[in-house]
Amino acid sequence: MDAFLERMHKEKIESQKRRGDFNIRKFLFVGALFSVGAAKLPKEIDLALILYIVPFVSICFDLYILGEDYGIKRIGSFIRAHAPNTHESKWEAWVGQRRDPFATYAVPILTILILVACVAVLWPNEKSKLIFWIWLSLNFGTTAFLFIYSQSLRYRLLKDETTVKNGRSSAPVLPHE
Repeated sequence: MDAFLERMHKEKIESQKRRGDFNIRKFLFVGALFSVGAAKLPKEIDLALILYIVPFVSICFDLYILGEDYGIKRIGSFIRAHAPNTHESKWEAWVGQRRDPFATYAVPILTILILVACVAVLWPNEKSKLIFWIWLSLNFGTTAFLFIYSQSLRYRLLKDETTVKNGRSSAPVLPHE
């Protein structure tokens, strides 16, 4: 079991690194696109349309970030449920009860702030209000859906973990490889 736990630990560390890399890339891509789209150039060159894709880019990065986050949580859940007498399992249980409550909201809040910044730049010059409102609703709705879905995955892991601990299931949920 030790070699297996070592592989899981290695996978968890790699997932944490990938999640951090995706966060950095999100800031870089979104910052660059926003800067270009918000730049004031002569009237014949209007780059503001780039701002319409900035929230979508942010949402795409959110998918990768939340995917890695789920993988990390899945590994911790598996360890707590299937290796209850190890130090790592005890650590996972202790940390799991003391998670940063703000980290859960960081991804959607940042994406909403990006959307608000784009709205602030686009709104004064927007000619087609209907397309603007559709774009805004689509972005906001997608961000809300991703947040709700990520929370449902988190609660499902907790439920699965409890089910396995209570001996009601013999089919473990293995992390991806």
